[in-house]
Amino acid sequence: MKLNFIIVDDRELDCFIAEKLILNTGKCNSFKAYDNAIEALQDIKAKEPEKGSLTVLLLDIMMPVMNGFQFIEEFENLPKETKNNYRIISITTSLNKNDISRISTYESVFGVLKKPYSFEAFEEMINNISQES
Repeated sequence: MKLNFIIVDDRELDCFIAEKLILNTGKCNSFKAYDNAIEALQDIKAKEPEKGSLTVLLLDIMMPVMNGFQFIEEFENLPKETKNNYRIISITTSLNKNDISRISTYESVFGVLKKPYSFEAFEEMINNISQES
């Protein structure tokens, strides 16, 4: 199954690395990067859910303006039909176990990867998402 990918991260280098990892999975249908969580959320809200389509959203937890926690809280208020088309993987450099535990409690979060994450860890998570669908 080909997947759509969105990365929301304020660091350009992290977006670049994620794009390379995504393309190397061989499962990428489309890719879009945002350096701003507000803009990503606005686009998700404005887009009609595609039937049979699944989007993996890589979300940095620590960002200025709107952080990953705020994004998830807004995302979880979206209609179920929209949320069902997304699998969110939180990505973080945070060593704070409370941050990781907290983000994992949200229903919309499929998993958490600590930066720098390996291709193998990323690929395993993508394969789990593909098998679930």
